[in-house]
Amino acid sequence: MTSIGSPLVLNEDVLIIPAADLSEEAREGAGCGPDDFAVTRTRGRGGSSIVDTDSAKLLDRFRAPRTVVDAVILYARERGLEPASVLETAYPLIRGMVQRQVLVPATSAAGETAQQAATMEAGRQLPFGSIARTLQVLDDTEVHLVTLHSGLWAVLKIERQTTPVATAAVTRRLAHEALVLSHLGGRVAPALIGQGELDGRAYLLMEFVAGTDVASAAAEWRGRDDDENRATLLGVLRAVADAYAALHAAHVLHGDVHPRNALLTSDGRVRLIDFGLSQGIDPARALPRTSERGGVPFFFDPELARAHLDGTTPPAVTALGEQFSLAALLYTIATGSQRRNFRLAREEMLQDITDGGADPFRERGLASWPELERLLARALAPDPSRRFASVAELASALTTAKPASSRRRQLRTARPLLYDSVVDALGSASGPITAPLPAPSASVTYGAAGIAVGLLHVAQRRESPALLAAADAWLHRARRERDDETGFYNPEIEITRPLVGESSPYHTPSGLDVTDALIARATADRQRQHRAIERFLIAAARPAAGLDITLGQSSTLLGATLLLDAASPELGDVSEELRAFGDRTVSDLWRALDAKPRVGEGDVQYLGIAHGWAGFLYATLQWSAVSGSPLPPTLEQRLSELAALALPSGRGLEWPWILQPGDPPTMPGWCNGSCGYVFLWTLAHRMLSDARYLDLAIGAAWNSWESAEQAATLCCGLAGRGYALANLYRLTGDAAWLTRARELCARGAAESAQHPEYPHSLYKGGFGVAVLAADLERPGEARMPFFEVSGWRS
Repeated sequence: MTSIGSPLVLNEDVLIIPAADLSEEAREGAGCGPDDFAVTRTRGRGGSSIVDTDSAKLLDRFRAPRTVVDAVILYARERGLEPASVLETAYPLIRGMVQRQVLVPATSAAGETAQQAATMEAGRQLPFGSIARTLQVLDDTEVHLVTLHSGLWAVLKIERQTTPVATAAVTRRLAHEALVLSHLGGRVAPALIGQGELDGRAYLLMEFVAGTDVASAAAEWRGRDDDENRATLLGVLRAVADAYAALHAAHVLHGDVHPRNALLTSDGRVRLIDFGLSQGIDPARALPRTSERGGVPFFFDPELARAHLDGTTPPAVTALGEQFSLAALLYTIATGSQRRNFRLAREEMLQDITDGGADPFRERGLASWPELERLLARALAPDPSRRFASVAELASALTTAKPASSRRRQLRTARPLLYDSVVDALGSASGPITAPLPAPSASVTYGAAGIAVGLLHVAQRRESPALLAAADAWLHRARRERDDETGFYNPEIEITRPLVGESSPYHTPSGLDVTDALIARATADRQRQHRAIERFLIAAARPAAGLDITLGQSSTLLGATLLLDAASPELGDVSEELRAFGDRTVSDLWRALDAKPRVGEGDVQYLGIAHGWAGFLYATLQWSAVSGSPLPPTLEQRLSELAALALPSGRGLEWPWILQPGDPPTMPGWCNGSCGYVFLWTLAHRMLSDARYLDLAIGAAWNSWESAEQAATLCCGLAGRGYALANLYRLTGDAAWLTRARELCARGAAESAQHPEYPHSLYKGGFGVAVLAADLERPGEARMPFFEVSGWRS
């Protein structure tokens, strides 16, 4: 079996299908209940595996490359479970999924026989640039993201060294693809940059297309089933059909229609990729014709499916056959489902494909869309002669398929979670406050002080004295545990004094003082605020664990920033003491940072907000914004060095969370991932008035939005991502980002409701989602708790 320390990822042909989406007949045949999931490989020869909800959620963690240990720790901590126990229970499942090639090595995430690592690693220097990451490894080719010497991104597709016969076939296929791409000249498809040999292997170098697959992108508008969003969705359908019409007009058939081969860019264009199975349809233009067939079965045309059923030679792709596949793709984009509830066994599925047609939208839980459904039904006719005469005719017909929904827009909210978790459970000044909490029971991140911070946010948005009183009561509970070791440390979850230090506002008593001062400002109690700041200055002088923003010097700097932002003008001397503390901390921090090599080199391996360079820079910028103190002279250089480590992903950008050999690991969450960078780059844009920082913020926001990760928390999941998009909305005024923030909040509410094991923690539980829901009721005031300043001074 693959080493437990090796990163794994879901094979690209894996589908994890809720049993509820299957027909009753299919569920009975598979022996699963409505709450189970079917795990199937569209290119595999075995049947489906039936797993329960928890197993499906664990497997979902492998949509991004993860070691088994990392995936189990993420899964366990999000649910307040013991990782060792989860690992013991889950190991047989993971072993079986590796054996069935549902999970494959992260460097070989596609193809039925992809078991080998990539032959080229990240960092390798090439004549035209260097490899940034591996995108895909098949049995005959591998695909890498490359940084060209010009600084632009490109995609390298290179053959793998196999048998001489196989190598000759791959070389011919790459030459074929190069000819087609050269013919298309960057229209509809990536531009061909070059071709040749490396290490005796044929390669193509192509333009990198920054986009996400159309079906995933369309989920944004599918989920809001109303006239306005159906019109947007129809625009995407037209763009896909127009792309294929343009391809056919250029005398090329794609030959491999499925969602991952049609990318939607951030400006709404559709680009088609992967032309290895394409062919020309005009001999006069000297484009090659081939009978080689492949693709994803759900998008096979009936002619191909019949050949597979009969065991005969597959026919060459035709324009009418590709129209059928395109219509199946359009149905998936419009509904989020396959056009039929296909049976899962191979022969039965192929038979279902030959039948053509599609199920009504109502069977997918959507309102009817008669004109669109009628057009798709015609294109999905099993008899090619009954389809549209051409894809261009289908694309033209789509212009008449106006949305027919009469529903008003009703955006999902997290209001039920808000009332259950905050108002009913925590928002009382008696009762729950005396209930036991697991250690660390007093800290901002895990315990009662975090509840106080969250309730303060809700109280301010609701203008509720009762909730403000409840926040104060939770803080007083935390203060009673100030000298109790279990209030701030718990070795069982690796929160120990050596690890988190003794001064971090997130993990130690200094956070109680910051919270106290914030509540005092809200209640206009100047004397209490004065005393809280004095206590903070004493507590923050204790040893810190390094430099970062959650454990080290940057954390005390951020605490001082929150306090100075909220400091009343009447506080006088203590404000000056706070200002002096912050300036000293910046000086000490940057003395250490200036001694370090470039970002990405040296002993600081983490890059993200919680533990790395992004956090150092954010804390410094935030302090300067509030205090008016000058920025360190080398800060902009460090921003540029960090910006240079961005990696394109979908329509956006992401950064490695830790620097290590091989492909860089990434995530969307606040602590180590993309959404943390949204806060950094928007702040840098406001402070330095440089448009490139806004571009970086938007790139990070796209990745925060597009990721499939479903953790709910403020630290690692949907709540933090929602706050990031709200932050970008406040800067740009683009309402689309606010809508997306609310969508993430709704998804977080659903996820929290399913996993309520750790509901009270501000940063590690569902409570953070509830606070986000309250903040989004007044989005102009929404601020990520205990991270963004509240803006008292302004």
